[in-house]
Amino acid sequence: MVISEVRLARRSRVLIWVIVSASVIVLVVSALVSGIFLPGLLMAAGIVAFTWAIVRMTVSIAIAGEKIVLRCAPFYSTEVSISDVLAVATAEDTSLSDGYGFRVMGQGTRGLLAGGPAVALETKTRRWIVSTAHPEEVVSTIQDQSAGNPWHEEP
Repeated sequence: MVISEVRLARRSRVLIWVIVSASVIVLVVSALVSGIFLPGLLMAAGIVAFTWAIVRMTVSIAIAGEKIVLRCAPFYSTEVSISDVLAVATAEDTSLSDGYGFRVMGQGTRGLLAGGPAVALETKTRRWIVSTAHPEEVVSTIQDQSAGNPWHEEP
C-alpha cells in the first residue's frame, strides 16, 4: 500500500530543463564546429534521456507486510523492516540546495528527496529523510503500523 508519492516541483523541473537545454545547445554547436557532429549529437541525446529520467523521478513510501518500502523510482529502492524502526517524525523541508534523488546526507543519513516536506525515519542502522506531500499523515500511518514497537507509545 503506497502511503506517499511525490514528484519534483514544476519550478524545479523547468529549471533543470533550462540548464540542460542550454548545455545541449553548446555541446551540439561545439561538435558541429569541431567536425564531430555525430558523436556530439549522440552525447546530447544521452544527456536528454538521462534528464528525462530525472525529471520523471518519483519518491514514494509504501507499506508491504512487515516492511516499509522507500523508493526513488527509477533509480533506487530499499526495504526497512517495521520492527527496525526506532522513531518517525516530520523533518525540515528539503530544497534545491539539498539535491534531488538518492542522497548521502552525512554520516549514517540517507535521503530520497524531491524537495518540499519530508519525514525522518530512524532505524537501528540509518536515518532516512524522505520527501512526502503530507508528512503528518505518513508519520501517523507508520506509527499505526508499528504499534507493537517499544518506541511507540499509545496516547
